[in-house]
Amino acid sequence: APKNTSVSVLPSSSVLEGSSVTLICSSDANPAVLNYTWSRESEGQLEQLQIGDTLTFNRTNRKHRGWYHCTAQNQHGSQNSSVMLDIQ
Repeated sequence: APKNTSVSVLPSSSVLEGSSVTLICSSDANPAVLNYTWSRESEGQLEQLQIGDTLTFNRTNRKHRGWYHCTAQNQHGSQNSSVMLDIQ
């Protein structure tokens, strides 16, 4: 199953409103990760966003602030990693 799953944020997890930000999910798995799924917490609910190892917002606004979760999955299981995105 995937392990050492982590999320990195470029340029950083604290970004200025109106600028772009990219979240990148990575994981160690053998066999390789089949898919990465992004979701975010919204009012206590998990909202699925997209599939893929990167999530990009070209023009951030305050609505993008919050916790983002990446799930890495292969045939043997899954693992999550989370990051808090702060919009200034």
